[in-house]
Amino acid sequence: MIDDFNLVLLSGGFYRCDATWSKPATGIDQCYKVYFPVSGEAYLEMDDECYTLKPQRIYFISGFRLKQQICAEQMNVYWTHFVPESLYLRYLLDQLPPVCSWARRSAAASYREICDIFESPFSERNRPRKDTSPAIDCRIQALLLGLIARLLETLDQGRVQAFQPEYYRLKGAFDFIQTHFRENPSLEKIAGQVGLAPNYFHRRFRKLFGTTPFNFMLAQRLNQARRLLASTNLSIKEVASAVGYDDPPYFTRVFTQQMQIAPSAYRNTHRWDSKN
Repeated sequence: MIDDFNLVLLSGGFYRCDATWSKPATGIDQCYKVYFPVSGEAYLEMDDECYTLKPQRIYFISGFRLKQQICAEQMNVYWTHFVPESLYLRYLLDQLPPVCSWARRSAAASYREICDIFESPFSERNRPRKDTSPAIDCRIQALLLGLIARLLETLDQGRVQAFQPEYYRLKGAFDFIQTHFRENPSLEKIAGQVGLAPNYFHRRFRKLFGTTPFNFMLAQRLNQARRLLASTNLSIKEVASAVGYDDPPYFTRVFTQQMQIAPSAYRNTHRWDSKN
């Protein structure tokens, strides 16, 4: 179904990485990343392997599997961060290697699109675009879905088909969470959407996705908060309210605990016209 392929754009832009970019993975890396290096190199420690990011290639990266990022000197890079709305697409992407890449010449249209999106035609080269209009959001979504489509063609279809019956058996509950996560519904109410006992639903959910319904719902709230912090001028209080927190200080504590960065600091470093 088409709604299984919706994406939440978190942030993006152009950044000149140096040694200060180097850090162990934190909560803000819990997303997928697309990098288009222009010059220089950097390194990612993913699971038990190290990957070198080089110019003339396009990279699709699972931040959920990142351990550490390192830039010894400098790397200039276009980048965007996103998460899937649906657990179905998250499952599919988790079946891929932690880093996938293409030669720039084999994905030239994608490269030109990302440069055009983030580079204002009326400014000096490599200055990031600050336009976050709906049209730009649509173009980024289309770009990302095009790259994802290329990746999904490589998956073992037998494994995907084996996953689908259980996913669609529970999909009514997932859809309910997507619609009502701001209200923090009880496990009983979520499980009731698919006619299952709460504890039984909890076990099936965790077995299928490796997380709990509560943690999935928390991730939905915080991902929406990240998007709003990076792409709007809403106050912290307004962002908290928009994702279901009536108490802004409590929202700040939860966000800081989960992301290892305060909401205000996240906004300063992850706005669309800032760095990653």
